[in-house]
Amino acid sequence: MFSEFKNSGIPFGYQQANCHNISHYISLLLASKGIQCAKIWAFAPAVYSTSNSNLISFIDKKNISPTGTIDWGYHVAPVIQVKIENKVRKMVIDPGLFPNGIVRYRTWLAKLNTKKIIYLIMDSEWYLYNSSMIPNAQLQSASNDLLNSNRPNIKLPNWFSDKHITDFFKYEEEALEQHWVEKGLAVNETAITFYDSEIEPILQSEQHQNLVTDYKMLAGNVFNFETIIRDNNWNYEMNNDFQLKHQNIIAQYREIYFSNLAKWKEALALLKP
Repeated sequence: MFSEFKNSGIPFGYQQANCHNISHYISLLLASKGIQCAKIWAFAPAVYSTSNSNLISFIDKKNISPTGTIDWGYHVAPVIQVKIENKVRKMVIDPGLFPNGIVRYRTWLAKLNTKKIIYLIMDSEWYLYNSSMIPNAQLQSASNDLLNSNRPNIKLPNWFSDKHITDFFKYEEEALEQHWVEKGLAVNETAITFYDSEIEPILQSEQHQNLVTDYKMLAGNVFNFETIIRDNNWNYEMNNDFQLKHQNIIAQYREIYFSNLAKWKEALALLKP
């Protein structure tokens, strides 16, 4: 099963983002095979505290990130229960971090190597979470009516300095209608193609280092890549000058993105009950 997932075209190779979309797609694949799974969520202190900005951080071995590191506020992967000898173990499916097979969830957490990380193991139906900065004092002083009308489906310990993780939601309504999973998978696949075709061949070329810098800024930063390729928009880095300078390759990869998006829409349609 692991080999099937690893070789299925799921874009594990781009680790900048969209782990939640990959995890949800795998959970749907498992469900189509009659296998129940959960998801394990790991949160860096930067997500749940205003007093600690630590992220989950790795050296970028592909050398695609402009900063040289892969930085996550959170990470998520599917979990299945596997009987090993006479014990049932919680095993994580994450070919991006562990390409050789499933691993125990404690091994997965240790790989993240982040102090004060917290984790939750939840039903696979929970797709993503909302965030807000609400100090505990505000929660304690709020009226009971307010708390009852907006009660989250997860309660974090009271000793958190601030509660950023406020509510998990399912893959429905806006997320489903706007194809968030398909878009996330298409973004990752397109970024991998961009790296393989445009960045890696010139990484060591001295005469192309300015172009490498621009390409890393585009494809190595997922927010920039989504802004330009997925949303046809701009930000302060991906400004008009940048887009005019690289208009041909941007147009080329927008076409690739939409082709990938159509493919993933078809793939998910086959998994719907």
